[in-house]
Amino acid sequence: MALTATGIGSGLDIANIVKVLVDAEKAPKEAMFNKTEDSIKAKVSAMGSLKSALSTFQDAIKKLQTGDALNQRKISVSNETYLKATADKTAQAGSYGIKVEQLAVSHKVAGKSVADATLPVGEGSLDFGVNGKNFSVDIAATDSLAAIAKKVNEASDNVGVTATVITTDAGSQLVFSSDETGEDNQISITANDTSGTGISDMFGAGNISTLQDAKNAVIYIDNQKVTSQSNEIKNAIDGVTFNLTDADVAKTTTVKIEQDNDAVKTNIQAFVDAYNSLATAVDKMSAYDKDKKTAAALQGDSMIRSIESQLRSISSERVTTEAGGSIALYDIGIKTDRYGKMSIDDTKLTKALSEDMPNIEALFSKPEQGLANRFNDLADSYVKSRGLIADRQTSYTNQQNRLADQREAFTLKMDQLTARLTKQFNAMDLVVGQLNQQSSGLVDRLNSLPGAVKKS
Repeated sequence: MALTATGIGSGLDIANIVKVLVDAEKAPKEAMFNKTEDSIKAKVSAMGSLKSALSTFQDAIKKLQTGDALNQRKISVSNETYLKATADKTAQAGSYGIKVEQLAVSHKVAGKSVADATLPVGEGSLDFGVNGKNFSVDIAATDSLAAIAKKVNEASDNVGVTATVITTDAGSQLVFSSDETGEDNQISITANDTSGTGISDMFGAGNISTLQDAKNAVIYIDNQKVTSQSNEIKNAIDGVTFNLTDADVAKTTTVKIEQDNDAVKTNIQAFVDAYNSLATAVDKMSAYDKDKKTAAALQGDSMIRSIESQLRSISSERVTTEAGGSIALYDIGIKTDRYGKMSIDDTKLTKALSEDMPNIEALFSKPEQGLANRFNDLADSYVKSRGLIADRQTSYTNQQNRLADQREAFTLKMDQLTARLTKQFNAMDLVVGQLNQQSSGLVDRLNSLPGAVKKS
């Protein structure tokens, strides 16, 4: 009779024997799989950190690309009751006395007042003109003052007129205001009737009243008169914008313009800090711990070496100035140590800011050559959607997929090995069981022979 229970015939724990044999085959390979998987995961994580570090560096240097952050002005106004002022990098240092004689105001006109604003006015149209531009609004026989105002305000070709219904003790009237200040933006209105005279009676010649005359702004800069259509006056002083808030020609406001070296220093320090943070991050990703004898995820990686090399190369470049000379970071007090970290010599930087501001701007912001542009291009080549880091991340994904396929194939192989060994041991167990049965039968027959002595 055949044995059906594993190990009964031989007394061996066949299941455990098979497991031990399969595990002996499986363990080294699985250890290799796990090590490879951990390595890939570490590299994926490190590559994400590298991308983040480069993006942060890129964000920090973008403000230096235009040069505005490297050639700044600070402007002080002795009394902001009358005006506020801003200055761009083209403004020259100086002090100016400003008097505001008159603010610019917009033109306002109104139609004839009526007792009931809800009643219709008439049928026809209103033609408006502002500073050489025109538009027209059709008025229906049922339109009230509010309906006319709405049509004016919502006209697609409105050239700068706002209509409002104003109700006073004298009654209700439609007021038209120019959206822009200044004498050039006066409103002209022509009334046209298609039925009756209602439109002309309210908005025609002799029935339109001026509520506010259009006026230009008038200021004096060191007693020199400046007239403006707007209360925002640009480039009366090169690079300076005034925003007028009140007028009193008897009051003088002093406006002082200076080069803002402190702000420039802050921006340069921010660049140095961002560079050092990136350099530190790159070092950490490629480090080797001698004590623990462990390497960082990207230790020895060609991409890390390339980034380090390019950062050092760009930071040591000289940029051609407009005068035909050249300037480098070292010339303005920024030096790099043997570990690739930058530091600033404040005395040297202060001297450079006072003597060489245009060239400092060129050092960072000159198109193509400027260091901020060069660093930005370097970072972008790695972090953009189809950049070098994206390519590497795709490579890691492919490695992970191949590893998963290898794991699956190996698992199948081990399953097959388990089945084969189990089958072989079961066959052995059957043979051993049969031999044991035969041996037992033989002993029984020998014991039954005449003269056989049985042990008690």
